[in-house]
Amino acid sequence: MDIYLAKKDGKVIYHTDLAAMKQLDNISKADKTVTIEEWESAGSIAYIDGAGKIQLGEQPDVKAKRLEVETLETEEKTLQKELDGKDYKVWQAAERGQVFAQVHPDLHERRESCRGRINEIRTRLVELGVRSAV
Repeated sequence: MDIYLAKKDGKVIYHTDLAAMKQLDNISKADKTVTIEEWESAGSIAYIDGAGKIQLGEQPDVKAKRLEVETLETEEKTLQKELDGKDYKVWQAAERGQVFAQVHPDLHERRESCRGRINEIRTRLVELGVRSAV
């Protein structure tokens, strides 16, 4: 089966039937025809490039943003898990009336580093528009 792609109102529309494309969108000829396998391997996504041609897949800037967001969110989860896994040491020190930073200076420094990086990540995610500022 083929997928028929055409430009309409600055967007890419697709159909699996040329007659339906004509009837529903008043387009008699596809700008590009691809196989169902090509369409699915591109994530069923297409866009119009700067030269006015239909391209399969995500726009490069959209893909770069998505990958950056995924990388940042993964790093944030890893750092948060590391912090969560050592919380008991902070509680132990507090229960004993000890100053955590004095009892475990290396661990305290690492936790501060993790929190700083998490804050940087969260700021970047707000800049990218995927999170709202708190």
